[in-house]
Amino acid sequence: MKKLIFSGLVIAASAIIVMSFFLPWAKIQTSVTGVSKELTGYADKELGDSPFAGKFIKKLDKVTGAISSMGDVEIKSIVRGYKIPALVNSDSSKAALSLAQVLFKSAEGIDKKSYLVYLLPIFAVVCAFLAIIGLKNKLYVLLMAVIGGVISIGGLYNLLTMNISSMVVKISIEKGLWYTMYAFLLICLVGITWLASDRRKI
Repeated sequence: MKKLIFSGLVIAASAIIVMSFFLPWAKIQTSVTGVSKELTGYADKELGDSPFAGKFIKKLDKVTGAISSMGDVEIKSIVRGYKIPALVNSDSSKAALSLAQVLFKSAEGIDKKSYLVYLLPIFAVVCAFLAIIGLKNKLYVLLMAVIGGVISIGGLYNLLTMNISSMVVKISIEKGLWYTMYAFLLICLVGITWLASDRRKI
């Protein structure tokens, strides 16, 4: 009976992970002046001492000053899990790029790394399958617990240690991503409890 309860909990957690893939993962906030300052810095760095750079920076400074005098305009956007790869690879979303950088810690190869988010719902389905066949063989329960532990501990560590102070955008992690990580943690804990209860019977 206990095994059926454990298996049911894992299947429920897996369903939460799959559903959370379509929920908001992050809310990104930035401001017009913040973007303008970033563009100024980029132009100064990339265009160097060219006459065009000087004119561009002066005009941008005027625009930034005018916006600041009227009150800054804040831009908000929501990023959902399943949209991250498409947004990152289109290079059109600062929000998705910033979130992907938080998730993977490094911007190098971020276009390819972004597709790794699709592994989360796949691993959730794998864990549900392992919970079912684990009713007969506890080796699958161990594998399930390891998958849940590696993903949840790694993911939660990245989220809790992210450094957003140097970013132009402000990122707040939304319930979809928290649900995902805590559901994988639950899978891990259920797996450990399952194995421990089986061991007590031996």
